[in-house]
Amino acid sequence: MWISFVLLFGLVFHRLNCGYDRNNAATGIKLSTNDELSVSASNAFLNFGVVINPFNSSTKDIHKHCNVGYMSPDYFVHSIAVIGAANNGTNRKLFMFAFAAEITTKSTLFICLVTVSRSTCNAQHQMTVLHSADKPQNYFLIGVDSHATFVYGFTSTMAFKLEIATNQIVQKLTLETLWPSIIFLPHAFSVSDQWAVVVGYSLKHNSEKKNYAIMECLIDLVSLISYSCETLIVESTYLVPSNLLSYNERYEVSVAIRDENVLVGIHRLNTIVILKKNQTSLTKTHVYTVTSSSLTSFGRLVGWVDERTIAVVAYHSLYSPWSQSQIFFYDKNSVSSTSPLYTFPNNQQTIGNQLFQPHFVRLVITNNGNLALLTDYSLVIIVPVAPINHASMWVEPSAAAFVFYYSPMPCIGGTFKNESGLGPCTVCLPGTRNRGIAYSEGTSCISCSRNNSNSYCSLAALVEFDLNTMTSHSQVTAYPESADTTNFDDILLENMFQTDSNFSCMIISPFFWTIIAGAFAFSVWIMMAVIKLGKWEQCNRYRTWIKTILIHTDLIREGQRWVGGLATIAIIILVSFACWFCASFLKRYPIEEIFEPVNFACDSTLINAKFSTGLDLLAIPKSTDAQRIINLLDNQIFNITVELINTGFTCESISVQENLIGIQYANLIPSCERSEWNAVTSITFALPYHYATIQLNMTGPHWANAVRVCLRGESQIILNTILHVLDFCQLFSAPNQTLAHASKIPFTITKIINITKSMEKTRPITYSGLWLSSVHGALLFNEAFYTEFGNYLRYTFALTTIRITFDERSFYIKNIQEPIVRTRETVFQALLFTSLVIELFGFSFLLVKLLILPIIRRILAICHKYPVETQSFN
Repeated sequence: MWISFVLLFGLVFHRLNCGYDRNNAATGIKLSTNDELSVSASNAFLNFGVVINPFNSSTKDIHKHCNVGYMSPDYFVHSIAVIGAANNGTNRKLFMFAFAAEITTKSTLFICLVTVSRSTCNAQHQMTVLHSADKPQNYFLIGVDSHATFVYGFTSTMAFKLEIATNQIVQKLTLETLWPSIIFLPHAFSVSDQWAVVVGYSLKHNSEKKNYAIMECLIDLVSLISYSCETLIVESTYLVPSNLLSYNERYEVSVAIRDENVLVGIHRLNTIVILKKNQTSLTKTHVYTVTSSSLTSFGRLVGWVDERTIAVVAYHSLYSPWSQSQIFFYDKNSVSSTSPLYTFPNNQQTIGNQLFQPHFVRLVITNNGNLALLTDYSLVIIVPVAPINHASMWVEPSAAAFVFYYSPMPCIGGTFKNESGLGPCTVCLPGTRNRGIAYSEGTSCISCSRNNSNSYCSLAALVEFDLNTMTSHSQVTAYPESADTTNFDDILLENMFQTDSNFSCMIISPFFWTIIAGAFAFSVWIMMAVIKLGKWEQCNRYRTWIKTILIHTDLIREGQRWVGGLATIAIIILVSFACWFCASFLKRYPIEEIFEPVNFACDSTLINAKFSTGLDLLAIPKSTDAQRIINLLDNQIFNITVELINTGFTCESISVQENLIGIQYANLIPSCERSEWNAVTSITFALPYHYATIQLNMTGPHWANAVRVCLRGESQIILNTILHVLDFCQLFSAPNQTLAHASKIPFTITKIINITKSMEKTRPITYSGLWLSSVHGALLFNEAFYTEFGNYLRYTFALTTIRITFDERSFYIKNIQEPIVRTRETVFQALLFTSLVIELFGFSFLLVKLLILPIIRRILAICHKYPVETQSFN
């Protein structure tokens, strides 16, 4: 007795739970929608979700949703077909839908017409029993023609036609009668006005191999006869009959009709087929097979957006964080893994967390192009067509419900949309801009003026940006090289006797003024000679007085010759310039304290310094002073500023983290500023340590045209050690591109230590240090990625990241600066130069005395002798 009871209970439990999977929303047609009514069925909750005017959110005819319970818990609903407003659409207070169901305890199939009151949500049911089956149905499909006159249906054994007005079965026949030459298993069904398409698996009656094929059949709805049946795909893969006879997700197919076009999806083969209706048959126009590592089950659901655009659902896309399914929208003439026009969801049309990354198990696109989706948890998503310059975006629900709405909203900054549709707004083309809905410029992209050659109006621009306002710069300059001459003797002689045709150089040239002094001395000598030869007694007194003065100033002949006094004037001028040069040259050290050009020599870059540069390893032990500057550099705090240029990202959408080991990270607290007038968002934060890896996370449907990264640090002075300010900025921009969704900026930092020796050797050496920052191999723009893998990916990433890494060199740059000449050496060199000048002038007098004067005397003697000889001859 107990054994019989247990067996009976097990049989009933198996029949109720295994034969009827109440949680599987993918089987049958659990969602049906037109432009005025949407109905979904949940066998798990034993109710229908009804939405009246689902796509209309106007105040006059706002949508309303409610639940209509099953009449009995024994009902198992297979399919739904909405009819719309009652009485052929004239009664806007009553709405109708039909459902095909089964009484689980009896396996009795029936169809029911339901009339729902808009005001009260009360429902009236009109049930029509079809027949009792010997086992649960796996496929029970129904549909309503476009005139809402008849309900058509298919079970695993029969087809029927029910008149809606009278609730009468007007025609019913077995599948063997409808398809006498084949065994046909309907899996998908789509209805037009007077014809329909059934897609399933077929087997010829006389086939011995039992190999099924995927087939489409064109049905005449007027007489309910089959026009033609054609094989869609010839497969080499063997189909398991048991998987076809029972429900199996892998063997599902989908079909949709638009005008005279038919779209069939075969997701097991990742294939879609487009057919064109002729008189009594369907002709293949396109067959597309899409394979990609990121897509599976391509074609699980299909639909027509309009006459040219199709929608195809695929599972497990790697690029969507909002759902496990993704809808790809294509031009019917171009279908590939890289050619979608757009996808849903995307970074503008997200799905809220309430849906828990759903699968889409049913897709319906209405005649007006509106979209309704059913998820694997029997939740409904309503996406209306958005007008020009609008996109339908997620509306956060105010309360728990089974339906979630999208609402048309204006395009965000940097985007536009030139036609109505389901998709997102498109980025503004290069040379155009759109500040967004918060400004009076409108929502369409307008042309940039390009008045400035530095005007930056790239892809997805909000404003016309001037790159001159954000340039790259660094406080590090090239360390100077020593001059060709670093010997002070040579420098002094070169500058004392240098001549130049430049007027400004000539008036400070010692040699020029020496020549002037020489010319003056020669003039005085000529005047003295004229007075002597002319025997002007009245001028002899002045001549004697001048000679006395000149004799006392004679440095060459030690007061013996008045002519030496004249030369002394030139000597004094030349030596004075030399002293001026030496004193001024001493002050041209160190180079860090030189702010003005040279005014005492023709060479304006003249400095009293010589330089040497080399590399030294950080691992080598250092002196106390050298180690102090290294410690200051290691302890300098880096402040990073990231400026996103021409972007819609706001401070609220940006976070900063320090990446730790593996996937671990620590959040950083940045300061952020947003400038709306030039669309720049600036984020500043302190680097925890010099080897940290920082990541900026920017969420939202926005882009950035360019980015500037600045590295800054404060100065510090301890004794004779100076830590310089760190100020480095690097601008990254590319014409007609936006930042990649994952960017990398690798910083390379190197210590620079400047060693400045003092003018006096007894004083301490000055050590100064700063960081040399550079960026090599930054990856911020990947337009090639979109070109290679599809431009639609631009709208699929919810997160834009910039990762900043730091790498320090194991060596440092050592610059040594020391004076060419120090004070004592300069005094000595000036005395030597004075002595040299006196000796040079003395040598000049000696040369005149020994060479020039004898020649002059000889010439004068000849001149005196020649006239006498001439007179005697005469």
